[in-house]
Amino acid sequence: MKISIITVCLNSERTIEQTIQSVINQKDDNYEYIIIDGKSTDGTMDIVNKYKKYITTVLSETDSGVYDAMNKGISIATGDIIGIINSDDWYEPDIFKKIRKCFQDSSVDVVHGKLNAIHNDGKIETYVTDNTEEIRYAMNIYHPTIFVKKEVYEKYGMFDLKFKIAADYDLVLRLYVNDAKFFYLDKVLANYRLGGLSEQYNFKCAEEVRRISQNYLSYAALNRRNYFKRMIKRQFYSFFFDEMLSKYSFYMVSILMESLGLGLNDNIIIFGVGNWGAKAYRILRENRVESLLFVDNDKEKQSSFTGKPKVLSPEILKDFEGVVLVMVKNYSQEILVQLKEFNNPNLYCISWEEIAAEYIQLREKYKLKI
Repeated sequence: MKISIITVCLNSERTIEQTIQSVINQKDDNYEYIIIDGKSTDGTMDIVNKYKKYITTVLSETDSGVYDAMNKGISIATGDIIGIINSDDWYEPDIFKKIRKCFQDSSVDVVHGKLNAIHNDGKIETYVTDNTEEIRYAMNIYHPTIFVKKEVYEKYGMFDLKFKIAADYDLVLRLYVNDAKFFYLDKVLANYRLGGLSEQYNFKCAEEVRRISQNYLSYAALNRRNYFKRMIKRQFYSFFFDEMLSKYSFYMVSILMESLGLGLNDNIIIFGVGNWGAKAYRILRENRVESLLFVDNDKEKQSSFTGKPKVLSPEILKDFEGVVLVMVKNYSQEILVQLKEFNNPNLYCISWEEIAAEYIQLREKYKLKI
C-alpha cells in the first residue's frame, strides 16, 4: 500500500524545512510526497526546491484557502493512504510502516494517534484520544496524525470549503457518522506547533465547530441526542470560559458581582479542585475575594490535595450558608442536582456555564481579541 503525504504551505520559510525532513527521512520507500504552495512571497519555495529531488509533485499557485489546497493535493494523490502534514508541523520518525501495518492488518478506513502539542515556551503536551464518541461535539482526533484511505475520500468527499477554520472537523465527523472504521494507534505520530490557524481565529473556530456538530446531530441515536445537544453547548461555552480564565480573568469577578449576585461579604466555596477550580481560586484571591475552601466529590482529591485551602466533602454544604461556584466542566449539571437535593435554602449556586454565558456577551460587546 502506497502512502501519499500532502503538505500545504504559504510563506512558511521559518518551519517548512523541518516538515519536509520529517517526511523524507522516514525509513520507507513506498510513498509519494506532494507539496501545494499558495504562491508564497518569502523563501518558502527556495527551501522546497532545495529538496525537490525527494518530492514527487510541487504545485505553486493561488488558492481559496488551506482546505482548497488540501483538496488539490488529495485530487492528485495516487497512494492508497493519504496523510496531511502542514508546514508548521512534523512527523515522528519511522511511522509510515506502522501506519501501513494498521491498514493491512485490519479493515479500517482511518488511522489516527497521539499528538505532541508544542507550546511557545517549548513545553510539550501530549494529546490523547480517550473517547472516540466525543467527536460528536469536539475535535478530539488530531488532524496531523490522521491517515485516510483514498477510496474513503472518493466515497464521502473531501474538505467542505464553506468552512474556513474547522473543515477538518467536518470531514472527520462526516466519516464517523457514516460508520467509517477508525483505528487508534497508541503512539505519538506527529508534532504540532500551537498558534496555528484555528487558534488565531478562536471565535470563528468555536462557532464553526458548534455549527458542524449541530449539522450532524440528527445522525445520533434518538436516546443520545439530548446528551449530545447538551455537550455541544457545553463544549462551546467551555472554550470561552477557558479563554476568560487564561486571558481576561479580570472579567470574572465583575461578572460574578454585577450579573450573578455574588456579594462582597458572602462566604464562598469552590466546587472542583481541577484546573478551573484552581484558576478561579487564584483570580478571586488576587481580587481580594476570600474563598473559604474547596469541595470535591473525588475522595482521593479530598485526602491527597496539599494546597490551601483544604479539600472537603460536599456533605459540609448541607449546613453551609453562602455561595458555591461550580467549576467542574463535564458534571456541572449533575452537581447542581446533587446540591439541590441537600435542600439547603441558604446555598446559592453559580455554575461556570452561567459565567461563560455572561462572558460571551461581554466578548461580543467589547470585541475582545486573543
